[in-house]
Amino acid sequence: MISKDFIKKGWTNYELDGIITNAISGEQVILPIWHNITKKEVIDFSPSLADKFARNTAINTIEEISTEIAVLIL
Repeated sequence: MISKDFIKKGWTNYELDGIITNAISGEQVILPIWHNITKKEVIDFSPSLADKFARNTAINTIEEISTEIAVLIL
């Protein structure tokens, strides 16, 4: 989940770099969930992450998001 708290923590950049590397190599799929954050804030933090297909808790409920994820992984 990408939030203002996620962006504030320094170790998240390291974690995100690893996730993006795995996604590029096809080992992992990224489905970012934005929570209480704007697109501009995500772009400022990580332009490559802002370019990914994402869900936003301002638009979708947690139930809708979790249902979509369940359908994708089952």
